[in-house]
Amino acid sequence: MLTRRLLALAALSTPSVHANAAATANAGVRIPAGFDRVLFYDDFSSGTTLDLSKWTYDTGTQYPGGPAKWGTGEVQTYTSSPDNIHITPDQTLRIVPLPDGHGGWTSARIEMLAGWDVGAAVGQKIRIEARIRLGPAPRGDQMGIWPAFWTLGSAYRGHYQNWPSVGEVDILETAHGVSRLWQTLHCGPTAKGGPCNEPGGRSKQADEHGFKNWNVFAWEMDRRRPEERMTWFVNDQPRFVLKQSDMGKYWGSVANTKMFLLLNVAVGGAFPDGIAGFRTPTNETIGGLDAAMEVDYVAVYGV
Repeated sequence: MLTRRLLALAALSTPSVHANAAATANAGVRIPAGFDRVLFYDDFSSGTTLDLSKWTYDTGTQYPGGPAKWGTGEVQTYTSSPDNIHITPDQTLRIVPLPDGHGGWTSARIEMLAGWDVGAAVGQKIRIEARIRLGPAPRGDQMGIWPAFWTLGSAYRGHYQNWPSVGEVDILETAHGVSRLWQTLHCGPTAKGGPCNEPGGRSKQADEHGFKNWNVFAWEMDRRRPEERMTWFVNDQPRFVLKQSDMGKYWGSVANTKMFLLLNVAVGGAFPDGIAGFRTPTNETIGGLDAAMEVDYVAVYGV
């Protein structure tokens, strides 16, 4: 694709490596201004299937020993079937929610392998971003469809009962095919109230235009400033900022943890039901390619 973030004339002196959860840049990857290294990069061009040296599939309806329905009440079963997740001829990743013909739904969810987990130490800055477009189906056809690009704190792995204390950053979250974006931080010692006003989290909602077009969704943690901050972006425009002083003593519970990335399209659950005011999906929900999430690339940059 002509719009991919690969510049043929740009080359970095160090080849890509994967050791101790750190990787230098692939030759040709454009690094945004203000950053000097690539910690993670996948443009889904390495083959016809998902790169399992970087990602793993989450399948079923829960983690082993974790909360049922992924802790959110979502109704789909995640699979690794090519019907639900595949690399397109344009070398993009596509996640497709589908009715299963028996009143249920299937979809897909992937997460970054543990060796790639990322974080920012004091004096560092990281940027997590992905270029994504969403399906163009009208709202009625997408009731309950819930795409997301987000992170969880690494401490969630293998435990699954310690949310929201592990931290969660929602970089892109929306539902029902509406042109409204939620960007959210979940944190704190309790699932009700606390510094992040759980279960809703500390969130900024904004009407956006053109989700069916390509957009770059990003989040930065900047620990180089006298007052640390995190910022959410859409197409390099800041949308939401949280500062260290906004969180008080709980800032470190998010800032000091490593995290892993996730991409998924859920169906139904607390988030879309809460927005709609009724249970979703409905009998009119269609799903399919026009409700899919397509991902051009995922990257993490550092300095």
